[in-house]
Formats: sequence, C-alpha cells, structure tokens
Amino acid sequence: MQYKYAVFEINICDVHRHACPRSPHFRLVPLIRARAHFSLPIYREHLPPSSGCCVATHLGVLKRGTMRGVAASRARLSITPSSSTRDPRRHHPRRYLARANAAVSELQQVKCFDGAWYGPEIKSRVQEWIWVLSEEEINEIDIALSAVKAKGLNDIVSFGPETFTLPTLGPKLVALGDELVSGRGFALMRGLPVEKYSNWDVCAIFHGLGRYMGTAVPQNRAGHIVGHVKDLGRDPNDPLTRLYTTNAAQPYHTDSADIVGLLCLSQATSGGHSQVTSSVAIWNELVKRHPESAKVLLEPFVVSRKGEIPPGKQATYTIPIFHHTAEGRLCAIYDRSFIEAALKMADTPRLSEAQAQALDHLDALACSDELRLDMTLAPGDIQWLHNHTTLHARSAFTNDGVKPRHLLRLWVSPPKGKAMTLPAVFAERFDTIEPGPLRGGIRVEGQTLCVPPEP
Repeated sequence: MQYKYAVFEINICDVHRHACPRSPHFRLVPLIRARAHFSLPIYREHLPPSSGCCVATHLGVLKRGTMRGVAASRARLSITPSSSTRDPRRHHPRRYLARANAAVSELQQVKCFDGAWYGPEIKSRVQEWIWVLSEEEINEIDIALSAVKAKGLNDIVSFGPETFTLPTLGPKLVALGDELVSGRGFALMRGLPVEKYSNWDVCAIFHGLGRYMGTAVPQNRAGHIVGHVKDLGRDPNDPLTRLYTTNAAQPYHTDSADIVGLLCLSQATSGGHSQVTSSVAIWNELVKRHPESAKVLLEPFVVSRKGEIPPGKQATYTIPIFHHTAEGRLCAIYDRSFIEAALKMADTPRLSEAQAQALDHLDALACSDELRLDMTLAPGDIQWLHNHTTLHARSAFTNDGVKPRHLLRLWVSPPKGKAMTLPAVFAERFDTIEPGPLRGGIRVEGQTLCVPPEP
C-alpha cells in the first residue's frame, strides 16, 4: 500500500547512552516533536509496526527525507500516520520540514567559533596579557591589608571590596574579570612580593583581589575558599584523589568554577610547569581535522565526583565536553582524570572506541606546539583563567629544595551580568547556572566555608 501524500507525526527520542535496555533506568528522552509533510512515495513496509517504534536507518524514507544524519545509535523515531488527507503540496510542506530540520540541526551542527587564540602567536604579544604590579599598586594592597587588621577583621571569607578597599587597583581588577570572561580568557599578574607576607596575609590579599571579580566559592568538601595546591603525598592512582594534592602531572582540565586564580608562593625544583590552551582553538581544530570526534564530544560522558557528592546527587554524573551557549559562544567542561575515575566504578559503561579516540584527539591538540602556551610561574605570579574557554595543565614535579612547590588557588563566580550564560546541563556540576555566589564550587552537607593558612 502506498501513501502518495502522507502526513506523519514525528518524535525523535535520545536513547540514554549509559543505561542497559533491561535496566529500570533505561529511558527515552524526548528531543524533537515535530509535524512534517512528506510528498515522497512511502510504502507500508517503510512504516514502523503498530507500536510505532523503529530505528532510524531502517526507514528508507529517512535516507531521502529531512532526518538524514541522525545515527541509529543516537536516536529512535516514532512515526504515526496522521488522519489528515490534505495534499501537502497545497499547504506549504517546506514550512513543516524546516521545523524538523531546525530541531535536528543542534545534533548535527559542527562548526568553528570565534574567540580562539594560538600559543605561539599570542606568546609574542605578552604586553596584552601580562600585568606587572607597580610599586603604587603594591602599596595600595598593603594599605588595604593594614586597614582590615586595624579593624580586627579576621574572617577572610567575609572580606569584599567594601572591606578590602582598593580605590585605583579595584576597577582594574573588575576590568580584568570582564576580559577573562568576554576576551581571551587568561592573564598573568606578576610582582606580588609574597616573601614579605605571612601565610594569613597572603591568603587575605589573594582573596581580596579575587573578590573584585566575583564571589569566591568552596573548592573541596572541607569548604576551603582559598585552596592549597601542594603535594601532600596522596596516591594519584586512587580514584578519589584530586591530583592537585599530589606531584603527579595534571592533564588538561577545567575547574568547577567560572574563574580560577593560581598564586605561586614557591616553585618546584624541577617540573611543575603550567600549560594553557584555548578550548575554542581545540574545538576549531577538531572540526577541521577530526569532525567525527568533535561530534562525539558533544555527547555525554560519565564523570566522577571523586567522593565529593552534593545533597541529592549521585557519585557520578553525565555531561558532554563541548557546548554551544545561548550567546552563540563555545564553552567546555573537561577533566579526563575524573572520567577515568568514573571508569573504575563497577556500574560505569566502558568508553566506546569512538569516545576514547575523541578524548585522545582532544588531549593531543591541547598539548600540541601549535596551540599550547607554556608558563612557569615564579613566586608572586598570579595566573587567572576563565574555565569555560581555556583548559590548563601542570607537568609532574619534584621537590628537592628547602621550600616545596606551593600555590594558592581561588575559584571565583562572577556576578549577574558579568558571567557567561551556561547550558542547563552545567547545573549538574555547578549546582545552578544562575550567575552569583551559589554557582560553581564543591558543596556538600556539613560544610563550613573557611580559609586555612596552611594546607
């Protein structure tokens, strides 16, 4: 039997990639519901059985119709004949096909984005991204520090622009935060004389500087607002160990906050070098060189929380690595060590060959000479990064000197109107996508925010 001019109701559902069909957790997530006219000859054998469910590639009409390119492993379709007998040639069928095409385009869209930078090229323009603190600026910091001490303010967490006052330096820091979020995504501040300050003093200064860009958020289950990046002798092979507490290499990653600042107090005897790469540049090169891998990285991966589980959440979550924002920008969220930690859990599906290859392609581009920018932080240097548009890494290191490698870390959430608009799925890691003090960070029950002067 032939439906010469047929009208069909089309539903495309995303198959939950990480659930067994026999599991109670298996589900079909609605992606598209559209009404489309087909004026192609469609025969009864091309239609699904009475249940209405079939796999995309089993439908010959789809190979010639609007849904071309939706992989069978990605989607299932339900197609049901409509009761309408209207000839679609008289009722603007293109209008209906356009709706279906627009809905599918997000699945198929692999394009390049603006905002990329390349390490070798930007290295020659250091005047744009290196800020050497002047004597006047350092003096203003000292005055602010003395003022909070004179007032008897001991709780660094409570410090803000209204208490740690920087009349001329403050507006520059606000502008720096804007540049991080909306511009190149990284900067290097140099010249803070850390050797003359106590541990408490330098923590107060670092937090005070960051507060001009937003609110500092907790970095671990202990609620540390200012964190210590230092080798504490922990096992890097333990799936619950966060690598910043070891001397092992940290692969390219993003942190769980909009902005991260790293203040160097002392450097390692050897190693411990910093690498920064534009995630937009990585994406653009993936599109050009490995488009299939780029598509895979738009699909969810299982990620471990390494035991720091917020209320109501599970030990793992799923999220794609690359995302398109409502503003038309590209953003990324990635840490392969957290993906590999999830793989050590019994209920986590193994990576497919395509997934493993896509991650390898991403990592190879991130550390390539063509894209990477190398930095070795000296005492008094502060590296500022926008996590949504840059990836950063650290080489392994050894401590043979008197002072071991020790950095302070700050995670900052910019206020409303200053932050990037994030996709809804980021709420799984950031708790909320609404800009402000509750976005990002590690939040668990019983946590008390604090700034420990020692790790």
